[in-house]
Amino acid sequence: MAAPSIWRPLLVRSSPPGVKLCLGYSCLTARRAFPAIAQSHLVRALSSQPPPHEPLHILFCGSDAFSCASLQALHDEMQRQRTRAPVAEAPGRIATLDVVVRPAKRTGRGRATIIESPVKVLATQLGLPVYERDTFTGWTPPPPAGDTGKVINMIVAVSFGLFVPRRLLRAARFGGLNVHPSLLPDLHGAAPIEHAVLLGRLRTGVTVQTLDETTFDGGRRLLQGPRADATAQVGLSLPPRCTSADLHTLLAPQGADLLLEVLRRGLYLPEHVNVNVPASSLEGVAAAPKLTKADRQVSWRGQTAADIDRRSRALGELWTRLVPSGADKKRKRGDQDSGEAAGGPPTSKRVILGNLDLVTIPDSVQALLTARGSATSAEPATDWQTATFVHEDGEARQRIGLPFVADGEGIIVPVGVDVQDSSGLQCLRIGTMRVEGEKTRPAARAMSAFAGQDNVAAASDIAWEVVLKK
Repeated sequence: MAAPSIWRPLLVRSSPPGVKLCLGYSCLTARRAFPAIAQSHLVRALSSQPPPHEPLHILFCGSDAFSCASLQALHDEMQRQRTRAPVAEAPGRIATLDVVVRPAKRTGRGRATIIESPVKVLATQLGLPVYERDTFTGWTPPPPAGDTGKVINMIVAVSFGLFVPRRLLRAARFGGLNVHPSLLPDLHGAAPIEHAVLLGRLRTGVTVQTLDETTFDGGRRLLQGPRADATAQVGLSLPPRCTSADLHTLLAPQGADLLLEVLRRGLYLPEHVNVNVPASSLEGVAAAPKLTKADRQVSWRGQTAADIDRRSRALGELWTRLVPSGADKKRKRGDQDSGEAAGGPPTSKRVILGNLDLVTIPDSVQALLTARGSATSAEPATDWQTATFVHEDGEARQRIGLPFVADGEGIIVPVGVDVQDSSGLQCLRIGTMRVEGEKTRPAARAMSAFAGQDNVAAASDIAWEVVLKK
């Protein structure tokens, strides 16, 4: 039966072949005209129409270069959408974009240098409204883009570091989203990228999650990636000798892409936010707490050369303390030039270690390791020396005697060596050193101020439990 001609302007596409149903008439009229099919197909036609989605008025909270990638992506998406005719049923339409940043930091001598947040610099360049907040207490977001008829209905936080309170999340109709650079729940915490390198992770990725009302990284996982296709493993492999800066560069655009995908697919809508995607990490679950300057100290004990190398690639320049040559003799005499009383702890200086790398065991060190410090049975070699390192732990200071050899302008230190595997990269090469109050120098030259003078005596002082892997 053909539909009456007066219905044709209102035909819908979801009716069965040869039949068109009219949305302009009541269900009663449709049932009378098409008794055999009306009850099932008219309801299907009506229910299949996607509801219009409210445009998003986003409050973006960010700080660093990782955040900038997501902010730029949101701005580009908003501009792209404005150049096309609006599609009411499409989710993820961005109407406005306001930005919150942390206040500028003061640094340098006298704290005279002001460092602005990278996100503030970018937002200003893009012409977006920017608000500086170090706390959300007592603050309510102004109307987006100055339109008093609108309110913020979504909060996006990326590498922000400030907890978004329940009050603001509940005031935003669609709550909040967070882009986290790890495959949650693995590496949950403030420093996931650094800990991925520090722990020697082989793979990592990005998670877009909802913002939880009570805790960081406690929201529901909406999407994880990158993922080449439905059958591929989630995440990406870390390249050889990857640094935290390298990983920032790799993950920032991936996080921006995942964020846009969540918006375009409408995964932020109420019918999706209660779904928690399965965890994708195959390397267990570890925390990634905030790191401080104290974490850059080389502890030596319980470490291998590879552990120290990863710490350097994760955190940048590391530091240790070294006892200058002759300091112990001065201490025993009670020489006041040492700055310490007789019998007290040895004088030590803070030293910044630069250009760290992994190398194989030099022959001279291999011979020393084989002898295990038995210097009484043979004439000592002349190309290795010892130095006394000091590890600080609060008020306590622990001395650690280690051998080293010069390697061009650098030095090589054996740490955590497995004597059963002499072919591996088990020694740490230090390229440069900067003693506190001095300029950076080649490590071989800088160490001349800390090297022991008597190898026979020094061999017995070597901390073999540090040099050799247990």
